[in-house]
Amino acid sequence: MSKVFSKMIERIQRIDQLIRMKATGHPNDLAKRLGVSPSTVYIYLDLMKSVLEAPIKYCQLRQSYMYDKDGKLLLGFKNERKE
Repeated sequence: MSKVFSKMIERIQRIDQLIRMKATGHPNDLAKRLGVSPSTVYIYLDLMKSVLEAPIKYCQLRQSYMYDKDGKLLLGFKNERKE
């Protein structure tokens, strides 16, 4: 797996974790935590919403991204065959 793709997956998993904790902070704060630019944060969030269908909303009161529904992202392969 390429290092770039691996880093993207790590960041998406970290964003998911912070969203579930309701602890992302403002987009600029999240960018600093991830070591990326704010525009890159928006790219990740858009990817999570559009491609992964994550129900992400920003809460002004909490100053954090949140999921509209209970759940979490699952990234990976699951073998459906019983052995």
